[in-house]
Amino acid sequence: MTRKQSIFTLASIYIGTVIGAGFASGQEVLQFFGKYGYKGILGVMVITVLFSLLGASVLNAVYTRKISSLEEFTTIYFGKAFFVIINMVLTFLLFISYVVMLSGSGAVANENFQIPYAYGIFMMASITLYVFIFGIKGIAKANNIAVPLLILIILWVGIITIYKNKMLFSNFYAYPLQNINPGGSVSAFKSSIRNTINKNNWLWSALLYVAFNSIGAIVVMTSLRPLIVDRKAAVLGGVLGGVMLGILAMVILICLLILYTNIIGIEVPMIAVASSLGVVWRQVYSIVLLLAMFTTAIANGYGCILGIYNLTKINIKVISVVVSIISVPLATLGFKKLVMFFYPLFGYVGMVF
Repeated sequence: MTRKQSIFTLASIYIGTVIGAGFASGQEVLQFFGKYGYKGILGVMVITVLFSLLGASVLNAVYTRKISSLEEFTTIYFGKAFFVIINMVLTFLLFISYVVMLSGSGAVANENFQIPYAYGIFMMASITLYVFIFGIKGIAKANNIAVPLLILIILWVGIITIYKNKMLFSNFYAYPLQNINPGGSVSAFKSSIRNTINKNNWLWSALLYVAFNSIGAIVVMTSLRPLIVDRKAAVLGGVLGGVMLGILAMVILICLLILYTNIIGIEVPMIAVASSLGVVWRQVYSIVLLLAMFTTAIANGYGCILGIYNLTKINIKVISVVVSIISVPLATLGFKKLVMFFYPLFGYVGMVF
């Protein structure tokens, strides 16, 4: 693997882990940054820097300290005594996140492509299991294919929307964001915590947003040692991933501010943005949501599998099959129910860590 390939692969995995359905749907960006209008743009600039620093520092540590697992990373920075507790908590959270992504993919497939809910879940579970079987190389290859396509569609829809509307922002102050009811989305919970602590601080929102998204990213990045060819690749891979996340968030935010009065109260704002360009683009952007759920599912699912392996030392392929099989019936409980029940726990633990 060349340095350029290493940088691209590291950045793709980092982006794929963070971007998720909440990010791609525009709901997280709207809740965390859209509320502040023009100041939200400053918040996105802050997360661009923080995501770049996070990616560069963690990947640099993985390479220079020869870290190959979360166990080694945790032992170095927190001590061996805390590893078992941290690993158990993170493994559980990553498992729940994987189940939620399966459930969400079933919901998106059913709503936008008329595929039966259970079939959508089974299909996503089967595809992710196939990726898990190939380990970190499978994760890398999947992200190298999915992430560029995901980025391309988001940027294309965003740039066309911005060009079409000549950067004319809607009167977002006339419709307070607090009135939005995203139907129990993950972002609603995150936003409620943020608003409870400080209702008017875009900087705090930026810090909190990075904190929420850092857990899964760190777990996955600690397993990327085989993909790092040298220290420069580690640092540049992290920086590239962070910068691209910032660019995508900025494009999404500007689109939402432009069409603010049209998307207020909508659970998936970017679908509404894409719909403004035509019915075909609505379907295309639905694929983006599925890709985002896929990249997050393989990241969280593989992180969970590694966590179980660290505790049990059972063959990773066996763990992969068991995790995928167990997840399917749990995912059929319903996307909203899973989000509303489990994600508050994820949020509170994220704040503690």
